[in-house]
Amino acid sequence: MAGIGFKLAQVAREGGVGGIVGAAAHGAVISAGPWLLTAVAMGLLEHWAVRHLTAADSMVVQTVLIYAFSLSALAAAPIGIVAIRLVADRIFARDAAGIPGIVLLALAAGGGIGLAIGAFVFGVLGELPFAQALTATVALAWLAQVWIAAPMLTALDRYRVVPLAYLAGIVAAAGVLWLWPHGELLGVLLVIAGGIGLTLAAILLVHRRHFSGDVVLPPRDAMHPRLAGIIALAGIAGVAAIWIDKWLLWLGPSSRAAVGALRLNPINDEGSFLGLLTIVPGLTLLLIVTETRFDRAFGSMLARCTGTSTLERIEEARGEVIAVMGNSLRLLVLVQLLIAAFAWVLAVPLFDAIGADVRAIFAFRQTSAGVVFHLVVIATTVVLAYYDLFGRILFTWASFALASALATWVQFDAGFAAFGWGYMAGAVVGAFVGLALVAEASMDMTYLLFVGNNPAVVGHGGRWL
Repeated sequence: MAGIGFKLAQVAREGGVGGIVGAAAHGAVISAGPWLLTAVAMGLLEHWAVRHLTAADSMVVQTVLIYAFSLSALAAAPIGIVAIRLVADRIFARDAAGIPGIVLLALAAGGGIGLAIGAFVFGVLGELPFAQALTATVALAWLAQVWIAAPMLTALDRYRVVPLAYLAGIVAAAGVLWLWPHGELLGVLLVIAGGIGLTLAAILLVHRRHFSGDVVLPPRDAMHPRLAGIIALAGIAGVAAIWIDKWLLWLGPSSRAAVGALRLNPINDEGSFLGLLTIVPGLTLLLIVTETRFDRAFGSMLARCTGTSTLERIEEARGEVIAVMGNSLRLLVLVQLLIAAFAWVLAVPLFDAIGADVRAIFAFRQTSAGVVFHLVVIATTVVLAYYDLFGRILFTWASFALASALATWVQFDAGFAAFGWGYMAGAVVGAFVGLALVAEASMDMTYLLFVGNNPAVVGHGGRWL
């Protein structure tokens, strides 16, 4: 993402006020465009369903979408993050021939996991009729494949395709529902699944045009098994950190039965989703400023390590990396704190304007506060990825998820006023764990580069921590 950030930073520097606005808009689209489009689409679908579906059918659609969205991310996480690492290695080695095979294998694995999860959740737990369960399962599997394929286009510098593909799928599905406003539940699920399939097809079409060679599956030794395992677990922990409090509260006292054995917590779900949207400005700043500055400083240090610089000059570069990291993180936190303050103050008029349940304000406020620390977790894991310390990334996200689960369980019976506290507590713990791990690694960076994390010394499996 740093390469994209460099381009946007240049636009902001050279374009005056218009350039700053344009860079910010592009940054928001790149970092969170699909998410924002999905949020708008969900809102429009909810309003459409109120007019054209029964309350029971509307609940089925909402349940299918929420479960498919969260569980597809979980299904894709261990596969997608390992595949992206393999693709990035091939790009760095200027060996594009092996990329189609990596993508194909990852899509097959992610789709297979998605089908298994969907069949169990919608067919067994949800007890949906066969055709509805099959459609929902296919939608979940396609979403998992979108999660896998879309980030690879960003790695290939084709980042504009991703939001455009989402937009194409959403517009197509919305157009069909608008032109054919029937009230048949299966038809609505088919239209939604078709929109997701169109998004996936558009992304895969660009992949195929970019890599037109024969498909060659990656060899078994493409990545050391230990490193692949650590990276895959880190992906699972990252998804769990965001969703675990929601999953637990689906079983809480304030939840309600949705479809079969599947449950939802509408108050917490609505407030948490809106609160998480406040992360968009921070993600934009992280893309345009934080990562680009760090990339430049860290690249300077690596250049000195691989050149003929003295130890004194290498240590000077290490100090610059730490200084840049601290300044960028301070700016990131200050901006996101300002956004969180606005969210707290303007929560009531915002909920009145969109007609949301006022009881969800607590979840919205607590989540928007937790987003500040969530961004710190993201920033620290980005730095740890540069350091090639994936075991520490796993530990950071696992701490976030575990603390969130424990805090949610402690206040399980506290009611809607406690919604969002679990996520916020997890984010706080994850942020401090991440900062501690980054600080310790930064102090020992020279040793890690030459000895402690040098593949020639520790092997290609990497360090555990």
